[in-house]
Amino acid sequence: MHPISSRRSFGALIALIVSALLLLTWNNESTRRLAKRQPLVENSLLLNSSSATDVSHLLRRHDIPLKHSRFHTSHIIQKRVGTLDYKVTVCKGQKLNGLISDVLEGRRTPSRDYGPDDIRNGWSREGLPRGIPDTFDVPFKAIGKTLPDVGERLPELSETHVVDLVQDMPFRNSAGKKQKPIPKKDNVGAHYEVYYVPKWNAMISSDARSPAYQVRLNHGFKISNDNVNKLIPPLNRQSDVMWAVWKTISPTPNNLRYIGRSGIINDATKGIMDEIFRKGPTGKPAPWPGLTFGIDAEEAQALLATPNGLAIAYILIDRAKQLGRRKISVTIAASDPDSPGLGYRMLWDLAPDVPALPSLSLPGAGLGLTFTSAKTRPT
Repeated sequence: MHPISSRRSFGALIALIVSALLLLTWNNESTRRLAKRQPLVENSLLLNSSSATDVSHLLRRHDIPLKHSRFHTSHIIQKRVGTLDYKVTVCKGQKLNGLISDVLEGRRTPSRDYGPDDIRNGWSREGLPRGIPDTFDVPFKAIGKTLPDVGERLPELSETHVVDLVQDMPFRNSAGKKQKPIPKKDNVGAHYEVYYVPKWNAMISSDARSPAYQVRLNHGFKISNDNVNKLIPPLNRQSDVMWAVWKTISPTPNNLRYIGRSGIINDATKGIMDEIFRKGPTGKPAPWPGLTFGIDAEEAQALLATPNGLAIAYILIDRAKQLGRRKISVTIAASDPDSPGLGYRMLWDLAPDVPALPSLSLPGAGLGLTFTSAKTRPT
């Protein structure tokens, strides 16, 4: 080979090696930068499996505009970190189902029936100037189809009470000691957001964070149950809150028929739902009308024991005598597989078996509580 050609070839080889090294260095640097950013996103989404949790702080941190409310942030796909063993969850659900009969037959004493004074003790209502969220369309229409003279439609705004109870007021705990409001974390505090439609005997929960979870979160989950109980109001469980509000809104609360959970983002609940979907006809998430199971089916019992099913379970348990014996079933669906947060839903049907006890009419205004209907529908 000619000496000049040899030098040119050697120079080209050196240039090629330098280019490869520069490209490798750039890729490694990009990977390191991504690795530094990624934990921020994942850690923000490591949601404790004991509560459906808001992620709006993540959106604010990345300067993504919020729309309408917390509800519309739940489409973010989360890293699955909370899981439940299916068989263990079924066993827990069987026990919960058995507690309903225990109350009806006098073998168990239910929790006390909370009222307006308990709501005033530490709770206030956050304004929610909107109508039915898009993700409620299908379950509410499914309810409407079962009602005479209603049909497949959404409730009118005049029929809908949107109530977001927020724990942001001083209160007296169970021992009667004065306590300050539970501090927020990332600008989110303890609250329960529910859509109540008395005319349809229905209520659907969209967003929840319990006072007990908020206290544990604020203390890095290093606090005993006894100390938690000192820092929360007596009315704190979602089941008790939903029933207390329902009584102030519905003239016939004992006729409650439908309880739903929409926009489910809890990893543990979604894991159980995915397991049930895998056992279904297609092996994939089912769009509405979804899959329906009677309460004696293991699938329904598993759902009852999920974080998003427990509030429903304890309404059925603690209010068993008011509601009477019911033929209970549950429908689950994930209508948008590409957006699992918004797509996962469950709707419980409490069909009367034995007539419920007579209801006492408790209009909210007469009790000094005002729960007005929504005024606008999101566009």
